[in-house]
Amino acid sequence: MSALQAEFDAVTAIVRRDWLVLTSYRLRFVSQLISLCFSVTLFHFIAKLVRVTSFNTPGAYFAFALIGLVTLQVLNSTLHSPPSILRGELGAGTFERFVVSPFGALRAMVAMTIFPLLYALMMALAMLVFAAIAFGLHVHWSTLALLAPVAFLGALSFLPFGLLIMALVLVFKQALTGVTFVVAGISLISGLYFPVSVLPGWMRELSRVQPFTPAADLMRHVMAGTHLHESLSLELAKLVGFPLVLLPLSVIALQLALRAGRRRGTLLES
Repeated sequence: MSALQAEFDAVTAIVRRDWLVLTSYRLRFVSQLISLCFSVTLFHFIAKLVRVTSFNTPGAYFAFALIGLVTLQVLNSTLHSPPSILRGELGAGTFERFVVSPFGALRAMVAMTIFPLLYALMMALAMLVFAAIAFGLHVHWSTLALLAPVAFLGALSFLPFGLLIMALVLVFKQALTGVTFVVAGISLISGLYFPVSVLPGWMRELSRVQPFTPAADLMRHVMAGTHLHESLSLELAKLVGFPLVLLPLSVIALQLALRAGRRRGTLLES
């Protein structure tokens, strides 16, 4: 067996394990699906109350907010889910298997990010289908096929931040406490639920210097045909540039966290 095939099999095994863990809780998938459908329904009726110049019809705001919910799913799949899985491994005492395996702890942690992303994309698709069937969501079918690659590119730009949080979990064990506040702050400055144009000037500047705003902007553009806040080339450059620069740095941070844990003897502590 080639080394590349062995690496692929190891990654596939971790993804399969995460899927089996999810499906072992038989009502978890159903409860999450119901929760997401409830959120879609809630925003559908909230949209009927919206009367602002930014949106010509309630349906326009509904599509806007729905893409915000989809972006939030992808955001949580990179910033919250992988660190939570790692924290669970440490608490259960199963992280040791990765540390002593030929695959290695570093690559195992990176592989932990794959299933949450795939699951988030699946749940996002379910939300869109539900919104289209239940509430007649207007979709630009001609460009809808681009939604998946744009969402994947957005997730790739979010991934370095998730890996950095995983590094913090290894070092401090309790870094997940602040993730909820981080996600809430990102939701605010990225315009997931309302246009960034209504934000104060200093917050609008923050919205321009991170990848979350262009990710949501591009997803809205390909799905609902909304206008981009910046040029297409600039927004794509942000989504590509952030992972190119930050992914190597986040992987280095994970390596340093592993070394620090081994040096202090706290790597397997929960």
